[in-house]
Amino acid sequence: MNNDIQKFDDMSLNEKTLSALKEIGFESPTEVQKSSIKPAIEGNDIIVQARTGSGKTHSFLIPIFEKIKGDRGVEAIILTPTRELAQQVEREASKIGKHHGVDTLAIYGGASIKYQIDHLPKTSLVAGTPGRVMDLMRRGELKLDNIDFFVLDEADRMLDMGFLEDIEWIISRTSQEKQIMLYSATMPDEIVRLANEYMEDPTELKLSEDEISAKGVAQYYVSVGRKNKLSVLSSLLDNEPGKYLIFCNTRKYTQILSDRLNRHGYKSHPMHGDMSQSARTNTMNKFKSGKIDILVSTDVASRGIDVENITHVVNYDIPKYEKDYVHRIGRTGRLGKEGKAVTLVTRDEMEFLDRIEEFIEDELEHLELDSEGKVDHKIDYDHHSDVYGMVTFKFKVDEKTSRWKVGKKVQKHGIRHDEIEVKNLEEKSGEIEVVRSKAEKIPKIDYFDEIELVERDPRKR
Repeated sequence: MNNDIQKFDDMSLNEKTLSALKEIGFESPTEVQKSSIKPAIEGNDIIVQARTGSGKTHSFLIPIFEKIKGDRGVEAIILTPTRELAQQVEREASKIGKHHGVDTLAIYGGASIKYQIDHLPKTSLVAGTPGRVMDLMRRGELKLDNIDFFVLDEADRMLDMGFLEDIEWIISRTSQEKQIMLYSATMPDEIVRLANEYMEDPTELKLSEDEISAKGVAQYYVSVGRKNKLSVLSSLLDNEPGKYLIFCNTRKYTQILSDRLNRHGYKSHPMHGDMSQSARTNTMNKFKSGKIDILVSTDVASRGIDVENITHVVNYDIPKYEKDYVHRIGRTGRLGKEGKAVTLVTRDEMEFLDRIEEFIEDELEHLELDSEGKVDHKIDYDHHSDVYGMVTFKFKVDEKTSRWKVGKKVQKHGIRHDEIEVKNLEEKSGEIEVVRSKAEKIPKIDYFDEIELVERDPRKR
Protein backbone atom coordinates (compact mmCIF):
# COMPACT_ATOMS: atom_id res chain seq x y z
CA MET A 1 0.00 0.00 0.00
CA ASN A 2 2.79 2.41 0.86
CA ASN A 3 4.32 1.88 -2.59
CA ASP A 4 1.25 3.61 -4.06
CA ILE A 5 2.01 6.78 -2.11
CA GLN A 6 4.52 8.91 -3.97
CA LYS A 7 3.41 12.39 -2.92
CA PHE A 8 1.45 13.97 -0.09
CA ASP A 9 -1.29 14.60 -2.65
CA ASP A 10 -1.84 10.82 -2.71
CA MET A 11 -2.71 10.70 1.02
CA SER A 12 -6.15 12.38 0.92
CA LEU A 13 -5.05 15.15 3.26
CA ASN A 14 -6.93 18.35 4.06
CA GLU A 15 -6.29 21.11 1.52
CA LYS A 16 -5.05 23.38 4.31
CA THR A 17 -2.45 20.79 5.30
CA LEU A 18 -1.39 20.26 1.69
CA SER A 19 -1.06 24.00 1.22
CA ALA A 20 1.17 24.20 4.30
CA LEU A 21 3.36 21.33 3.13
CA LYS A 22 3.79 22.90 -0.30
CA GLU A 23 4.76 26.19 1.32
CA ILE A 24 7.34 24.38 3.46
CA GLY A 25 8.67 22.68 0.32
CA PHE A 26 7.57 19.12 1.08
CA GLU A 27 6.23 17.09 -1.85
CA SER A 28 7.00 13.45 -1.10
CA PRO A 29 6.61 11.71 2.27
CA THR A 30 9.46 9.78 3.87
CA GLU A 31 9.09 6.06 4.62
CA VAL A 32 8.11 6.70 8.23
CA GLN A 33 5.48 9.21 7.08
CA LYS A 34 4.08 6.79 4.51
CA SER A 35 3.74 4.11 7.18
CA SER A 36 2.46 6.09 10.15
CA ILE A 37 0.28 8.99 8.96
CA LYS A 38 -2.71 6.88 7.83
CA PRO A 39 -3.07 4.79 11.03
CA ALA A 40 -2.57 7.93 13.10
CA ILE A 41 -5.31 9.77 11.21
CA GLU A 42 -7.56 6.76 11.79
CA GLY A 43 -7.11 7.36 15.52
CA ASN A 44 -4.88 4.42 16.43
CA ASP A 45 -2.30 4.63 19.16
CA ILE A 46 1.03 4.18 17.41
CA ILE A 47 4.59 3.25 18.32
CA VAL A 48 7.21 4.28 15.78
CA GLN A 49 10.81 3.17 16.07
CA ALA A 50 12.70 5.49 13.78
CA ARG A 51 16.00 7.26 13.90
CA THR A 52 16.53 11.00 14.00
CA GLY A 53 16.23 12.57 10.57
CA SER A 54 13.61 10.14 9.24
CA GLY A 55 10.85 12.75 9.05
CA LYS A 56 9.09 11.64 12.23
CA THR A 57 8.16 15.16 13.37
CA HIS A 58 5.73 15.65 10.51
CA SER A 59 4.53 12.07 10.83
CA PHE A 60 2.76 13.08 14.04
CA LEU A 61 2.08 16.75 13.26
CA ILE A 62 0.16 16.02 10.06
CA PRO A 63 -2.38 13.65 11.70
CA ILE A 64 -2.86 16.09 14.57
CA PHE A 65 -3.66 18.99 12.24
CA GLU A 66 -5.95 16.78 10.19
CA LYS A 67 -8.22 16.44 13.24
CA ILE A 68 -7.51 19.30 15.64
CA LYS A 69 -10.40 21.74 16.17
CA GLY A 70 -8.51 24.73 17.52
CA ASP A 71 -11.36 26.17 19.58
CA ARG A 72 -11.34 24.52 23.02
CA GLY A 73 -8.00 25.01 24.74
CA VAL A 74 -5.02 22.68 24.57
CA GLU A 75 -5.89 19.66 22.44
CA ALA A 76 -2.41 18.29 21.76
CA ILE A 77 0.68 17.96 23.96
CA ILE A 78 4.07 16.89 22.59
CA LEU A 79 6.71 16.05 25.19
CA THR A 80 10.37 16.39 24.19
CA PRO A 81 13.61 15.78 26.11
CA THR A 82 15.15 19.22 25.51
CA ARG A 83 14.12 22.82 25.03
CA GLU A 84 15.78 22.91 21.61
CA LEU A 85 13.67 20.02 20.39
CA ALA A 86 10.54 21.61 21.85
CA GLN A 87 11.36 24.78 19.91
CA GLN A 88 12.01 22.81 16.74
CA VAL A 89 8.74 20.87 16.96
CA GLU A 90 6.71 24.00 17.72
CA ARG A 91 8.39 25.85 14.87
CA GLU A 92 7.34 23.14 12.41
CA ALA A 93 3.87 22.95 13.97
CA SER A 94 3.34 26.68 13.56
CA LYS A 95 4.04 26.43 9.82
CA ILE A 96 1.08 24.08 9.45
CA GLY A 97 -1.01 25.62 12.22
CA LYS A 98 -1.22 29.02 10.57
CA HIS A 99 -3.03 27.45 7.61
CA HIS A 100 -5.56 25.89 9.98
CA GLY A 101 -5.92 28.95 12.20
CA VAL A 102 -4.46 26.96 15.12
CA ASP A 103 -2.07 28.57 17.63
CA THR A 104 0.97 26.67 18.89
CA LEU A 105 3.34 27.26 21.79
CA ALA A 106 6.69 25.90 23.02
CA ILE A 107 7.07 25.71 26.79
CA TYR A 108 10.41 25.01 28.45
CA GLY A 109 12.66 26.17 31.25
CA GLY A 110 15.11 29.01 30.80
CA ALA A 111 12.50 31.22 29.13
CA SER A 112 9.86 33.61 30.46
CA ILE A 113 7.14 31.63 32.21
CA LYS A 114 4.94 34.75 32.16
CA TYR A 115 5.02 34.80 28.36
CA GLN A 116 4.05 31.13 28.28
CA ILE A 117 1.22 31.62 30.80
CA ASP A 118 -0.10 34.63 28.87
CA HIS A 119 -0.23 32.68 25.59
CA LEU A 120 -1.61 29.37 26.85
CA PRO A 121 -5.32 30.38 26.84
CA LYS A 122 -5.40 30.72 23.06
CA THR A 123 -3.08 27.77 22.34
CA SER A 124 -4.29 24.45 20.92
CA LEU A 125 -0.97 22.62 20.50
CA VAL A 126 1.87 22.64 23.03
CA ALA A 127 5.39 21.26 22.62
CA GLY A 128 7.32 21.22 25.85
CA THR A 129 9.83 19.67 28.21
CA PRO A 130 8.53 17.60 31.14
CA GLY A 131 9.80 19.95 33.86
CA ARG A 132 8.09 23.10 32.58
CA VAL A 133 4.94 21.19 31.61
CA MET A 134 4.64 19.88 35.19
CA ASP A 135 5.31 23.35 36.60
CA LEU A 136 2.51 24.92 34.57
CA MET A 137 0.15 22.05 35.38
CA ARG A 138 0.77 22.45 39.12
CA ARG A 139 0.09 26.18 38.81
CA GLY A 140 -3.22 25.39 37.14
CA GLU A 141 -2.18 27.26 33.99
CA LEU A 142 -1.90 24.20 31.73
CA LYS A 143 -4.85 21.83 31.71
CA LEU A 144 -4.53 18.51 29.88
CA ASP A 145 -7.74 16.85 31.04
CA ASN A 146 -9.40 17.49 27.70
CA ILE A 147 -6.62 16.68 25.22
CA ASP A 148 -7.06 14.45 22.18
CA PHE A 149 -3.39 13.88 21.32
CA PHE A 150 -0.43 12.92 23.52
CA VAL A 151 2.96 12.57 21.80
CA LEU A 152 6.22 11.32 23.29
CA ASP A 153 9.06 12.39 21.00
CA GLU A 154 12.47 10.73 21.44
CA ALA A 155 11.14 8.65 24.30
CA ASP A 156 14.37 6.73 24.85
CA ARG A 157 16.28 9.96 25.28
CA MET A 158 13.79 11.16 27.88
CA LEU A 159 14.31 7.86 29.69
CA ASP A 160 18.09 8.40 29.64
CA MET A 161 17.62 11.87 31.11
CA GLY A 162 15.56 10.57 34.02
CA PHE A 163 12.14 11.82 32.88
CA LEU A 164 10.25 8.54 33.20
CA GLU A 165 8.49 9.44 36.47
CA ASP A 166 7.68 12.91 35.12
CA ILE A 167 6.16 11.41 31.98
CA GLU A 168 3.98 9.08 34.04
CA TRP A 169 2.94 11.95 36.33
CA ILE A 170 1.86 13.99 33.30
CA ILE A 171 0.13 11.22 31.36
CA SER A 172 -1.83 10.10 34.44
CA ARG A 173 -3.38 13.59 34.60
CA THR A 174 -4.56 13.69 31.01
CA SER A 175 -7.94 12.71 29.58
CA GLN A 176 -8.78 9.02 29.27
CA GLU A 177 -10.00 9.41 25.69
CA LYS A 178 -6.83 10.44 23.92
CA GLN A 179 -4.62 9.14 21.16
CA ILE A 180 -1.02 8.36 22.15
CA MET A 181 1.86 8.47 19.67
CA LEU A 182 5.30 7.33 20.83
CA TYR A 183 8.50 7.86 18.83
CA SER A 184 11.87 6.42 19.75
CA ALA A 185 15.11 5.42 18.01
CA THR A 186 15.52 2.46 20.37
CA MET A 187 13.10 0.50 22.53
CA PRO A 188 14.44 -0.07 26.06
CA ASP A 189 12.37 -2.25 28.39
CA GLU A 190 11.01 0.74 30.32
CA ILE A 191 9.64 2.29 27.13
CA VAL A 192 7.97 -1.01 26.23
CA ARG A 193 6.43 -1.17 29.72
CA LEU A 194 5.20 2.42 29.39
CA ALA A 195 3.56 1.60 26.07
CA ASN A 196 1.92 -1.54 27.45
CA GLU A 197 0.52 0.32 30.43
CA TYR A 198 -0.90 3.40 28.76
CA MET A 199 -1.52 2.54 25.10
CA GLU A 200 -4.47 0.61 23.70
CA ASP A 201 -3.68 -1.99 21.04
CA PRO A 202 -1.08 0.27 19.37
CA THR A 203 0.02 0.02 15.77
CA GLU A 204 3.74 -0.76 15.91
CA LEU A 205 6.01 0.45 13.11
CA LYS A 206 9.67 -0.51 13.24
CA LEU A 207 12.06 0.54 10.54
CA SER A 208 14.56 -2.03 9.32
CA GLU A 209 17.85 -2.40 11.16
CA ASP A 210 19.87 -0.65 8.47
CA GLU A 211 17.61 2.38 8.80
CA ILE A 212 17.87 2.34 12.60
CA SER A 213 21.65 2.29 12.32
CA ALA A 214 21.59 5.20 9.88
CA LYS A 215 21.11 4.09 6.32
CA GLY A 216 22.97 6.43 4.01
CA VAL A 217 25.68 7.20 6.57
CA ALA A 218 29.18 5.89 5.84
CA GLN A 219 30.54 4.85 9.23
CA TYR A 220 34.25 4.80 10.10
CA TYR A 221 36.52 4.67 13.09
CA VAL A 222 40.04 6.01 13.54
CA SER A 223 42.40 4.38 16.02
CA VAL A 224 44.22 7.30 17.64
CA GLY A 225 46.10 8.21 20.80
CA ARG A 226 44.72 10.93 23.04
CA LYS A 227 47.58 13.27 22.09
CA ASN A 228 46.63 13.14 18.41
CA LYS A 229 42.85 13.39 18.50
CA LEU A 230 42.99 17.08 17.63
CA SER A 231 45.46 16.36 14.82
CA VAL A 232 43.13 13.71 13.34
CA LEU A 233 40.17 16.06 13.58
CA SER A 234 42.21 18.79 11.90
CA SER A 235 43.10 16.42 9.07
CA LEU A 236 39.41 15.66 8.51
CA LEU A 237 38.40 19.31 8.58
CA ASP A 238 41.12 20.36 6.13
CA ASN A 239 40.80 17.49 3.68
CA GLU A 240 37.04 16.96 3.75
CA PRO A 241 35.39 20.39 3.95
CA GLY A 242 31.77 20.41 5.04
CA LYS A 243 29.38 21.13 7.90
CA TYR A 244 30.59 19.30 11.01
CA LEU A 245 28.81 18.28 14.19
CA ILE A 246 31.40 17.12 16.73
CA PHE A 247 30.44 15.28 19.92
CA CYS A 248 32.21 15.40 23.27
CA ASN A 249 31.08 13.56 26.38
CA THR A 250 31.24 16.52 28.77
CA ARG A 251 30.07 20.13 28.72
CA LYS A 252 33.49 21.31 29.85
CA TYR A 253 35.31 19.67 26.97
CA THR A 254 32.98 21.05 24.30
CA GLN A 255 34.20 24.49 25.34
CA ILE A 256 37.85 23.39 25.50
CA LEU A 257 37.78 21.73 22.08
CA SER A 258 35.93 24.62 20.45
CA ASP A 259 38.49 27.07 21.85
CA ARG A 260 41.37 24.95 20.56
CA LEU A 261 39.84 24.74 17.09
CA ASN A 262 39.37 28.50 17.00
CA ARG A 263 43.00 29.04 18.01
CA HIS A 264 44.02 26.98 14.97
CA GLY A 265 41.94 29.12 12.62
CA TYR A 266 38.68 27.17 12.42
CA LYS A 267 35.27 28.77 12.97
CA SER A 268 33.74 26.75 15.76
CA HIS A 269 31.13 27.20 18.50
CA PRO A 270 30.30 25.00 21.49
CA MET A 271 26.77 23.90 22.41
CA HIS A 272 26.16 22.69 25.96
CA GLY A 273 23.75 22.95 28.87
CA ASP A 274 25.67 25.64 30.77
CA MET A 275 24.98 28.18 28.01
CA SER A 276 22.06 30.57 28.30
CA GLN A 277 19.08 29.96 26.06
CA SER A 278 19.81 33.10 24.03
CA ALA A 279 23.43 31.99 23.51
CA ARG A 280 22.32 28.54 22.35
CA THR A 281 19.75 30.01 19.97
CA ASN A 282 22.34 32.43 18.58
CA THR A 283 24.81 29.59 18.06
CA MET A 284 22.22 27.47 16.24
CA ASN A 285 21.29 30.37 13.97
CA LYS A 286 24.96 30.83 13.03
CA PHE A 287 25.35 27.11 12.34
CA LYS A 288 22.22 26.97 10.18
CA SER A 289 23.13 30.10 8.23
CA GLY A 290 26.67 28.90 7.54
CA LYS A 291 28.45 31.59 9.55
CA ILE A 292 30.08 28.69 11.36
CA ASP A 293 30.55 25.20 9.93
CA ILE A 294 31.71 23.44 13.10
CA LEU A 295 29.49 22.83 16.10
CA VAL A 296 30.91 21.05 19.16
CA SER A 297 28.12 19.60 21.27
CA THR A 298 27.15 17.25 24.07
CA ASP A 299 24.52 14.55 23.56
CA VAL A 300 21.88 16.43 25.54
CA ALA A 301 22.43 19.81 23.86
CA SER A 302 22.30 18.20 20.40
CA ARG A 303 18.75 16.92 20.79
CA GLY A 304 17.19 20.02 19.27
CA ILE A 305 19.60 20.38 16.38
CA ASP A 306 17.56 20.40 13.19
CA VAL A 307 20.03 21.03 10.37
CA GLU A 308 19.55 18.96 7.24
CA ASN A 309 22.90 19.60 5.53
CA ILE A 310 25.32 18.28 8.16
CA THR A 311 27.92 16.39 6.12
CA HIS A 312 30.02 14.93 8.93
CA VAL A 313 29.40 13.72 12.45
CA VAL A 314 32.59 13.20 14.45
CA ASN A 315 32.58 11.34 17.74
CA TYR A 316 35.60 13.08 19.24
CA ASP A 317 34.72 11.15 22.39
CA ILE A 318 33.24 7.72 21.72
CA PRO A 319 29.79 7.44 23.30
CA LYS A 320 29.60 5.16 26.31
CA TYR A 321 26.11 3.94 25.39
CA GLU A 322 25.34 2.27 22.08
CA LYS A 323 22.02 4.04 21.52
CA ASP A 324 23.76 7.41 21.90
CA TYR A 325 25.84 6.40 18.88
CA VAL A 326 22.66 5.87 16.87
CA HIS A 327 21.29 9.25 17.95
CA ARG A 328 24.56 11.01 17.13
CA ILE A 329 25.14 9.70 13.64
CA GLY A 330 21.47 10.23 12.80
CA ARG A 331 22.30 13.94 12.54
CA THR A 332 23.89 13.36 9.14
CA GLY A 333 22.61 11.48 6.10
CA ARG A 334 19.15 12.88 6.74
CA LEU A 335 16.13 12.50 4.49
CA GLY A 336 17.93 10.47 1.85
CA LYS A 337 21.14 12.52 1.75
CA GLU A 338 24.55 10.91 2.19
CA GLY A 339 26.59 11.56 5.31
CA LYS A 340 29.78 10.46 7.01
CA ALA A 341 30.32 9.50 10.64
CA VAL A 342 33.83 9.18 12.06
CA THR A 343 34.49 7.88 15.57
CA LEU A 344 37.86 8.51 17.22
CA VAL A 345 38.84 5.53 19.37
CA THR A 346 41.78 5.18 21.74
CA ARG A 347 43.25 1.77 22.52
CA ASP A 348 41.49 1.53 25.87
CA GLU A 349 38.12 2.39 24.29
CA MET A 350 37.99 -0.51 21.82
CA GLU A 351 35.46 -2.34 24.00
CA PHE A 352 32.98 0.50 23.43
CA LEU A 353 33.52 0.18 19.67
CA ASP A 354 32.86 -3.56 19.92
CA ARG A 355 29.58 -2.90 21.74
CA ILE A 356 28.46 -0.35 19.16
CA GLU A 357 29.14 -2.74 16.28
CA GLU A 358 27.24 -5.51 18.05
CA PHE A 359 24.30 -3.15 18.68
CA ILE A 360 24.01 -1.93 15.08
CA GLU A 361 24.90 -5.37 13.70
CA ASP A 362 27.52 -3.90 11.41
CA GLU A 363 31.25 -3.22 11.44
CA LEU A 364 32.72 0.26 11.19
CA GLU A 365 35.42 0.59 8.56
CA HIS A 366 38.92 1.48 9.75
CA LEU A 367 39.83 4.89 8.29
CA GLU A 368 43.45 5.72 7.52
CA LEU A 369 44.22 9.43 7.21
CA ASP A 370 47.24 9.97 4.97
CA SER A 371 47.52 13.75 5.08
CA GLU A 372 47.83 16.10 8.04
CA GLY A 373 45.91 19.26 8.81
CA LYS A 374 46.79 22.48 10.57
CA VAL A 375 47.54 20.65 13.82
CA ASP A 376 50.83 18.73 13.80
CA HIS A 377 50.86 15.01 14.50
CA LYS A 378 52.78 13.88 17.58
CA ILE A 379 54.32 10.52 18.36
CA ASP A 380 52.07 9.05 21.02
CA TYR A 381 53.84 6.16 22.71
CA ASP A 382 50.88 5.56 25.00
CA HIS A 383 48.86 4.65 21.94
CA HIS A 384 51.56 2.34 20.56
CA SER A 385 52.22 0.43 23.77
CA ASP A 386 50.87 -3.04 24.50
CA VAL A 387 48.84 -4.11 27.52
CA TYR A 388 52.06 -4.37 29.52
CA GLY A 389 53.11 -0.83 28.68
CA MET A 390 55.84 -1.86 26.24
CA VAL A 391 56.62 -0.11 22.93
CA THR A 392 58.29 -2.04 20.09
CA PHE A 393 60.82 -0.73 17.54
CA LYS A 394 62.42 -2.48 14.58
CA PHE A 395 66.09 -1.60 14.13
CA LYS A 396 69.03 -2.10 11.77
CA VAL A 397 72.74 -1.61 12.52
CA ASP A 398 75.84 -1.66 10.26
CA GLU A 399 77.69 -4.41 12.14
CA LYS A 400 77.08 -7.87 13.48
CA THR A 401 75.37 -7.40 16.81
CA SER A 402 74.08 -9.28 19.85
CA ARG A 403 71.54 -8.87 22.61
CA TRP A 404 74.33 -7.96 25.00
CA LYS A 405 75.72 -5.28 22.67
CA VAL A 406 72.31 -3.75 21.95
CA GLY A 407 71.55 -3.73 25.67
CA LYS A 408 74.80 -1.98 26.52
CA LYS A 409 74.29 0.72 23.87
CA VAL A 410 70.77 1.38 25.11
CA GLN A 411 71.75 1.48 28.79
CA LYS A 412 74.16 4.34 28.06
CA HIS A 413 71.07 6.47 27.39
CA GLY A 414 69.56 5.98 30.83
CA ILE A 415 67.47 2.90 30.10
CA ARG A 416 67.89 0.04 32.57
CA HIS A 417 68.37 -3.56 31.42
CA ASP A 418 65.05 -4.55 33.02
CA GLU A 419 63.24 -1.88 30.95
CA ILE A 420 64.07 -3.44 27.57
CA GLU A 421 63.91 -6.74 25.74
CA VAL A 422 65.69 -7.51 22.48
CA LYS A 423 63.68 -9.87 20.25
CA ASN A 424 63.80 -11.51 16.82
CA LEU A 425 67.52 -10.75 16.56
CA GLU A 426 69.30 -11.43 13.31
CA GLU A 427 72.86 -10.57 12.32
CA LYS A 428 72.29 -6.84 11.79
CA SER A 429 68.66 -6.30 12.70
CA GLY A 430 66.03 -7.09 15.26
CA GLU A 431 63.35 -5.67 17.49
CA ILE A 432 63.61 -3.94 20.82
CA GLU A 433 60.80 -3.56 23.34
CA VAL A 434 61.09 -0.70 25.81
CA VAL A 435 58.90 0.59 28.61
CA ARG A 436 56.58 3.35 27.46
CA SER A 437 58.17 6.04 29.67
CA LYS A 438 61.56 5.55 27.96
CA ALA A 439 60.36 5.01 24.39
CA GLU A 440 61.18 8.53 23.23
CA LYS A 441 64.90 7.87 23.87
CA ILE A 442 65.20 4.97 21.41
CA PRO A 443 65.06 7.00 18.14
CA LYS A 444 67.84 9.25 19.50
CA ILE A 445 70.36 6.42 19.94
CA ASP A 446 72.93 6.79 17.14
CA TYR A 447 73.92 3.13 17.31
CA PHE A 448 70.85 2.31 15.25
CA ASP A 449 71.20 3.08 11.54
CA GLU A 450 67.47 2.64 11.05
CA ILE A 451 64.74 2.67 13.66
CA GLU A 452 61.03 2.16 13.03
CA LEU A 453 58.13 2.27 15.47
CA VAL A 454 55.99 -0.87 15.20
CA GLU A 455 52.31 -0.08 14.68
CA ARG A 456 49.99 -2.34 16.65
CA ASP A 457 46.66 -3.71 15.51
CA PRO A 458 44.17 -1.30 17.14
CA ARG A 459 41.58 -4.07 17.61
CA LYS A 460 44.01 -6.17 19.66
CA ARG A 461 44.50 -4.81 23.11
